[in-house]
Amino acid sequence: MKRAMVSIVAGVMLPAMAQPPEYPNTSAMGSKGDTGAAWYRQCMAVQHEQPPARDMPAASSLHAMRNCGAQDRYYDTRQRVAASPMQWDQVRHCALAEHDVSVLMMLYANGFGVSRNHGLALKYACSMPAAPAEMDARVAHLNERADHHDPAVFDQCDDVSSSHMGGFCAAIQERLDNRERSGKVSAIMKGWPLAQQAVAMKLQAALDVFASSRADQETDMSGGLRAALSIEARGFELDQFARDLQEAEKGRLPRYTPQQYQQLERKMGEIFERLMERGAGKPGAHLIGHGTITKDGVRTTQQAWLAFRDAWVALGAARYPNVAPHAWKALLTQRRIEQLQELEQ
Repeated sequence: MKRAMVSIVAGVMLPAMAQPPEYPNTSAMGSKGDTGAAWYRQCMAVQHEQPPARDMPAASSLHAMRNCGAQDRYYDTRQRVAASPMQWDQVRHCALAEHDVSVLMMLYANGFGVSRNHGLALKYACSMPAAPAEMDARVAHLNERADHHDPAVFDQCDDVSSSHMGGFCAAIQERLDNRERSGKVSAIMKGWPLAQQAVAMKLQAALDVFASSRADQETDMSGGLRAALSIEARGFELDQFARDLQEAEKGRLPRYTPQQYQQLERKMGEIFERLMERGAGKPGAHLIGHGTITKDGVRTTQQAWLAFRDAWVALGAARYPNVAPHAWKALLTQRRIEQLQELEQ
């Protein structure tokens, strides 16, 4: 059995596999990087910077904290109104255990639980895999902050230019947004009768399927921002539901006539049929437009939307009995029409 190799950071032994492949980290550049670039020279100038001994935990603590989730810990702690020094210590120790250089960069750039240290923040920035433009922008941003004593919170997503980091940062924001929206929805439903809560849970399940289908099946995945756009599409539907629930609880309920609903239903059907008939008999007829969205994908999403719509009607009947079912259907159909019209463009 092979013995795991270790490296030493500020006197503490860490698994070598946790270390970046090289310094500066040019693994995402397809080459060794431009050694004549300003960012490269600045990275090399701080190559030997190390955290102060007071910032380091015991080696036993580091080993115990592996797989502790430094990214989530960092953003969760940053969201607190007044995070304690002990909470920031836990974030830092977790980041050291996982060798999460992006979290360490943000801690030392912002002075969260540590003294601000521009040299260390810069070194950790140089240890992150990044495209040349992204690395150059991040290093320049840190230098500018140091020169002007910028008090604004610095984040790893401030200088993103790559599609990979775009998706990564979108996922971070969506996690925070989802926790906030879930808290709002839970607070609204907390006092509801159990029967209404049960109907609402079925609606949320249907919403999740529809939102995921919108993200996966009705988002063009051919571009570099596909991951971020997919996350955004899903989050939009979840945000809309939370807003609708808040509005309904305030008494701002949909008011449509049966005739208005019938007109909207007919219009939606016409648009849907046009999408399904587009390009019939031609190469690529299974696609809608020039991207990756397919007719089968739109059909799947439409079925998910119908289940979501019916689940809303069921909640409306249970929670807001004075609103006619066609009013909820009209509201949701109007929105679905807008989504289908976007696919026609």
